[in-house]
Amino acid sequence: MSGKILVAGALGLVGRAVLDHFEGLGDWDMVGLSRRAWDLPTRAQSVAVDLSDRDATLTALGQVRDLTHIVYAAVAETPMLAAGWTEPAQVATNEAMLQNLLDAVELNNPNLRHVTLLQGGKAYGAHLGPIKLPAKESDPRHMPPNFYFAQEDLLRVRQSEGRGWSWTVLRPMSLVGFALRSPMNVLSTVCAYAAISRKLGVPFRFTGAEHSQIGELTDTRILARAIAWAGREREAQNQIFNVTNGDVIVWQEIWPRLAAALHVDWALPQPMPLSVMMRDKAPVWDAIVREHGLVPNAYGDIVGNSWQFADALFGHGASKPIVAMMSTVKIRKAGFHDVIDSDEMFQEWIQRLQAGRIFPR
Repeated sequence: MSGKILVAGALGLVGRAVLDHFEGLGDWDMVGLSRRAWDLPTRAQSVAVDLSDRDATLTALGQVRDLTHIVYAAVAETPMLAAGWTEPAQVATNEAMLQNLLDAVELNNPNLRHVTLLQGGKAYGAHLGPIKLPAKESDPRHMPPNFYFAQEDLLRVRQSEGRGWSWTVLRPMSLVGFALRSPMNVLSTVCAYAAISRKLGVPFRFTGAEHSQIGELTDTRILARAIAWAGREREAQNQIFNVTNGDVIVWQEIWPRLAAALHVDWALPQPMPLSVMMRDKAPVWDAIVREHGLVPNAYGDIVGNSWQFADALFGHGASKPIVAMMSTVKIRKAGFHDVIDSDEMFQEWIQRLQAGRIFPR
């Protein structure tokens, strides 16, 4: 199967993985869309536009032709990450972004066959508190606002009006991959935290709650393969699927193995808010870059607002254990079976980023 794919949010965690995967397939044409200047080596055509600007979007995408697939991984977040997830204004912005993109491409791309929409654990209310375990695609929605629901309903309505394309919604849990300026990048957070700890001569401690933090992860490479699968399989048409690595992790238990992979001394957990404690560490990061001859990425570009995300993921301030798990039975019954051991995933990603001089060996 081949075609031409548009990836919205091309420089994010999902977008980079998708472009990398389709690049490897060789017989696909690709268009990558992002707000920022292009920093990704790829043969994809690049389009720089802010999807929240309707006129600019219509102009920038008005000349794109022959699309067969769209992967929508773009998102507008607020500076205070978690607070924005329940703001009606953020819902409206994200819904308008998807509408602007569809309005810009549908008219001139009659051969469009499939749209993949990305959601996540917030579809089950994971940002609000404990969720039903395991979360299943058939679970009822939580009380809005939630921009996932607004975007999903937009796709359903447009398709009901006679569009010739199908859609698939994929729900990963806690993505692990690499991108600059990501607001939810646990891999870069862990790697930067370890490097700074080593530079300052302090141990690498788990910073969340004392209780076990139990959850699942999704390697962006697994997700990219699921996206490719969803775009070609009849069983995936107009369906919602959870996508995870296939195993369960306990953060306190995996922490010593992360320390070993990152060559930093480990010590017992000590609850602390990384979003506070790491605010002043830019000069330390800059010194690490110089000392190890790393690619000169700025501290804010490497971590973005991900310290906030790490606090939530690690359960800082939680009064009881946090468990977040999603069933992946549905996608496996439909035919997608890819899995990866999360320990091996971290090892592979850490080695890859060290070899690329993103983080020190």
